[in-house]
Amino acid sequence: MAIFGIGARYEEDVTEQFVSAGVACVGWSETDAPPAHAILRQLRTGDLIFIKSFTPQAGLTIKAVGIVTDGKVREVPNLGAGVPVRWVWRGEERIGKLEDKWPVRSVTIYEEHHPEVQARVIDLLLGRS
Repeated sequence: MAIFGIGARYEEDVTEQFVSAGVACVGWSETDAPPAHAILRQLRTGDLIFIKSFTPQAGLTIKAVGIVTDGKVREVPNLGAGVPVRWVWRGEERIGKLEDKWPVRSVTIYEEHHPEVQARVIDLLLGRS
């Protein structure tokens, strides 16, 4: 099991569309963003995923947490390539700035390795405050 962060900012915030459709998607074409699609293909059934927002000034915010229910990537109308997700928690959990040297949080999709972020994602998934 791995934990991934994914952005949901296209021209506008599509968090609600991800949650209501039960998906996590990369909105860029594979031609425009091959690394994002390569990471998307790494997701497996049972992996945890969270919708995130990140700016260097504000740090990390978690907006939804879910479980990948099928690692097979498929095309989702109006959202791009994605995987099915059972979104379990929805809210706004501000983590803030992290004192680490993991410069990937501003990209579309990445695997999260920070133990505090991982623990918080699991707590939100399990309904712990």
